[in-house]
Amino acid sequence: MTPSSRRRWQDAWGNLAPALILVPAAGGLLWYVGSLPHSLPETVLVILLGGAAVTLTLTSVARIGEGVERAHWLSTPRTDAVPPAALDYRLLRLRRDLRDAVERDDRRDDVHAVVRELAAERLRARHDVDLDTQPERAEQLVGPALWHYLTHPPTDTRRRSRSALENAIDRIEKL
Repeated sequence: MTPSSRRRWQDAWGNLAPALILVPAAGGLLWYVGSLPHSLPETVLVILLGGAAVTLTLTSVARIGEGVERAHWLSTPRTDAVPPAALDYRLLRLRRDLRDAVERDDRRDDVHAVVRELAAERLRARHDVDLDTQPERAEQLVGPALWHYLTHPPTDTRRRSRSALENAIDRIEKL
């Protein structure tokens, strides 16, 4: 036996010492509490087979694992992690409200408030115009069709026109 192979076997058996102590102790404890409800010779056989399996596994890992490089896993910083859009409750709610506005007759219109808020935000960000305090200037910027939509919220539950909603959103995008 060469010195390097002797060193490997010494390292392997050094790693096995805890297994040689822990497996019989654990087996004896399991037999004592009744988890191994067999006769004493059968229990000793099970413990010896379990010890042999653990010993062979640890020996194989010790021999093969010498050349293995340890993996380092880095997590993504919290600021870079963005939840998928499908899980954003605001988008899910908006999608549901849009579907209900154009397909159902029994629901009130929740989309109008969102469209008005988007228009107000776009006017404030791009043109420094407040929709509520500067209505004349806002009307000039948004145009008559969008202005009519923004100032006349629906009061009934009838379906909304898909094309009217698309036109309003297109006009807001152009602001």
